[in-house]
Parts: sequence; structure tokens; C-alpha cells
Amino acid sequence: MDKNRIMNDEKTNCDVHAIPPGCGMHEIHRKYGLWIIRSHSGSSRKDSFYKRRDRYFEYYAAAHMYEGAGRLQLRTGESFEVRPGDCVVVTPGTVHRYGGVNGKCFVEDSVNFCGPVADMLAASGVIANGVFPFDRVRRLLPVIERAADPSVDSQIMANIELQKILVELYLNRKQAMNFEYPLVEGLLLAIREDPRRWWTVKEMAEMCNLSEDQLRRVFLARTGFAPKIYVDRLKLFRAAEFLAETGVSVSAAAERFGYRDPYHFSRRFKDVTGMPPGRYRALFSVRDKNA
Repeated sequence: MDKNRIMNDEKTNCDVHAIPPGCGMHEIHRKYGLWIIRSHSGSSRKDSFYKRRDRYFEYYAAAHMYEGAGRLQLRTGESFEVRPGDCVVVTPGTVHRYGGVNGKCFVEDSVNFCGPVADMLAASGVIANGVFPFDRVRRLLPVIERAADPSVDSQIMANIELQKILVELYLNRKQAMNFEYPLVEGLLLAIREDPRRWWTVKEMAEMCNLSEDQLRRVFLARTGFAPKIYVDRLKLFRAAEFLAETGVSVSAAAERFGYRDPYHFSRRFKDVTGMPPGRYRALFSVRDKNA
């Protein structure tokens, strides 16, 4: 039985699929930080995409269409064809509709879930809205079967299997992006190989044959950071490793990674690692431990 409440949001003129308080959550879910509120296998009516109102969920949804033909439409204007083997992922609050098209049904395995673990996966980019190639094997079915068993072990296994699938979708998405923008991988390699260099966004964009706006969008999707922030953090992480492995001065470390002002380097180092360079080396020096 569907435990979700469907209401109308007059402001957005769409249906709201709400979560009743405590729906599907037990003590193990509270401790784990992730719980599956609903899961099912089923089929929509033919051409359900055209008959369905716009809606949004108060939870995360992953729907694996293993038969039929479908479409996902986001109110932002993005539209995606859904083929057998594709997985539709929708985050909370995203106004959308998806369903069967071309005289066919949307035959799916679907899992709805929520919790702070899911929120962190979304914040880090692992969970994102869209349609992602998966395969025809019904990978969500074991999650559905385990979620139906109330035992603690089954609930934990359902959560773990779901997280593995979400990570796999994320990695598949990254791999597809690498094929679409192969020069970005070369840029990342060049940045790593020359830790002294300060790249401008213009230089990065020219190397990748992209506009600066395109470069920022693709770079953020690929790394999770804006280009300049990525360069800065990479330098600081490499500097932290260098300080822990050597006995060089903080000024020498700053110069090695392209920081002309050691005081600025120290401030940035503390902002990122939470402690000054000297303190970091005192705590994590590999050189002293191996002496």
C-alpha cells in the first residue's frame, strides 16, 4: 500500500508526494541516517507521461525502467528520453513528471528514500536529478526485497545495496562526461603535474576548447569545485603531504606550491586543514616517526 500522502501545492500548481511522520523509519534507520520509505515493482498505464500532473516528492526517488518507453520532464525545461535499462533519479522538491510514452508503459522497480546520509550524498554530487544509463538487470529488486524484511540485518543490507547503486550511477555519469569532454582529463593531469602554476579560467577553457562558462560548468560537475578553488585546494593538500614528509620550512613549502607570500599560504592552509602548517607537521610528520 502507498503510504505517501498526495496533496496539492497551490503555489507551484502541482501534486506533492509527502512523507507521513515516521514513515518507514525505525531505530536502526535513525542510527544509520538513511531509510527506505517505500519500494515497489510495477507498471504505469500506457502514455502515463501525458496524463500525469507535474509533481514533486519530499524524498529521493530512484526508478529503474527495465521495460517500456518513457520520458522525464523537469520544470526547469530539461527533458530526457528514458530507455529500457535507464534509471530516473529525482531529488526532494524537484518539480517533474515522468511516465510511459509512445503507447507504452513505464515498467519499473522503484525505491523512495530519505535521511541525512542521502542529503550528504546529494550535497557531494553523488545523487543528482536526471536519467542515467544503467542496465537491463533488475538491480533495485534485491533492495526492494531486503527493505520488505523488517529485521535489522535486512534493513542494513538494503541501505548498503542502495548506496552502492547510487555510487555506481555517479561513476557511470562521470565516465560519460569524460567521453564527452576528453580534454578536461588532460587539463586535470596538467594541473597535478605542475603544482607551482596558477591557472586562469581563460587558460583552462582554451586548453579544453570550451568557453569560460562551459568550463566552469563542466569542471564543477567533474570535480565538485569551481576551477580556481580546485587549484588552490590541490596545492594545499599536496603541501600538507609535503610538510609531513620533509623537514623544509613553511616558506620553502609555500614557494614550492606557487605561493609568493608565506603568510597568505599559512592562512589558506589553516582555512582548509583547520590548523597552521607548523602544527600540522608536528602532528602528522612521517619523517619523525620513521627516524
